[in-house]
Amino acid sequence: MYRYSVDNVITYTPADLVLFRESPFAVWMERLTLENPEHGIPPDIDGIDVNALSRQRDAIVATLRAEGRNVVLIEAQQEEPDRRIATLETMRAGADFIVGAHLAVGNLAGTADMLMRTSGYSELGDFLYIPCETHADSTLHSAFRLCFIADLLANLQGQLPPQLLIIRDGAEVVPLQADDHIYYYRAVQRRFIAAMQNFRKHRMPDPAESAHFGRWAECASEVLKQREFSEQQRLDEQQTSEDQQRSEEQQREVLAAEALAEVPQLRVASGAGARMQFDRETSVRPEFSSATAGESSARDNMFGDRSGYGITLAEQASLLRPDSYRSGKPPGHTPSLARIGKPRVVADARVAEQS
Repeated sequence: MYRYSVDNVITYTPADLVLFRESPFAVWMERLTLENPEHGIPPDIDGIDVNALSRQRDAIVATLRAEGRNVVLIEAQQEEPDRRIATLETMRAGADFIVGAHLAVGNLAGTADMLMRTSGYSELGDFLYIPCETHADSTLHSAFRLCFIADLLANLQGQLPPQLLIIRDGAEVVPLQADDHIYYYRAVQRRFIAAMQNFRKHRMPDPAESAHFGRWAECASEVLKQREFSEQQRLDEQQTSEDQQRSEEQQREVLAAEALAEVPQLRVASGAGARMQFDRETSVRPEFSSATAGESSARDNMFGDRSGYGITLAEQASLLRPDSYRSGKPPGHTPSLARIGKPRVVADARVAEQS
């Protein structure tokens, strides 16, 4: 990660994307350091600057030249704009091998260990280039770094290289199919570009979401420590608040119980009072005035001793008999007209017999 000398645009390298896929936190710190070198957060004493990694020259260059191959070396001492131009010119010329080729598209730029010409078709002609990594310490990141260069080549020559080559010590060549790795790389690249576009100095990524911290392990450890302390303090305050609330609720319950104990108990009216009221009402109401002592005794025997309980409405209704009314007719009685006319007929028949 650096600023391009021509337009001062922040430019990203393969090392930045390799670092990002394992540690967004470390990449954010590198970007913060680039934009604000005086931020006051020191890197680890034994940390390695990802932008200071040098590309090793392999003895394979001498071997290729001894075989009569057309090998072009792009000198690392040249200025970056000159290296970019020299690389494109060498590719158009169709050199067999280009060592130290510097490729750039937009704000992505990287130096390839070596580009090898192979048969095929591209915007360069009836040939195209595939990337090779000649690191003696090839790692699991080799395929990812080669994908970075292959994606740049796809833009410059109009054709994605079909293969990626890893050349190890002893000239052992390990071919990789580009289709097996390029799509994962492009997915990571899109996330990386989005993260850099949305970069804000006050929005640090969570260190806990990174596999490692690059050269910022001490900073990440301090951030996580402070977060743990703040979280524990918050939990303690929450527990204290809950305990205080629980204590206040218990105190209110105790006060309520004490207040209830001081209030005099009210005597609940028993059924006897209701029975006395019923007796008073029946002594006044005319429909009950004709009830004899025998009926009262029968009523008590029917329902048992109800002392202490009030008589129910159903019990009152069962006591209302037709002969309990003084007039012999219950209220609202409608006489039968048929029965009224029958005695007249009988009387007329008796008069006829006597005559």
